[in-house]
Amino acid sequence: MSYTRTAQFNSRRQSNWGRNQNTVAFASAVKLGPVTHTVLVALMITVLGLIYLTQATRASGYDYTASEITDKISALNEQTKDLEVENARLTALQTVKNSSVAKNMTTPTDVQHVTE
Repeated sequence: MSYTRTAQFNSRRQSNWGRNQNTVAFASAVKLGPVTHTVLVALMITVLGLIYLTQATRASGYDYTASEITDKISALNEQTKDLEVENARLTALQTVKNSSVAKNMTTPTDVQHVTE
């Protein structure tokens, strides 16, 4: 009596497949040549390059906006300092004019100049 194997059952020992390995291999019906592969790779590189350029351009656009805002801030800081100095000068003159010491002062009656 002899045993024959059917197509439905294959022993694990008979096949070259081990544990946790795929037993089905995908075979594409479309065969592409080397020129088509080269064109597809070039196209993918071009698309990735365009994506990179759009991201880099967007970042530099933010840099220009930040630079303009920084310039405005520095100009406003300078203007603030100038206005603080002007305010101090005007406030000091008003304070001196309205002080009790200035009100008690009188104009001199006799003025003499020193000559050498």
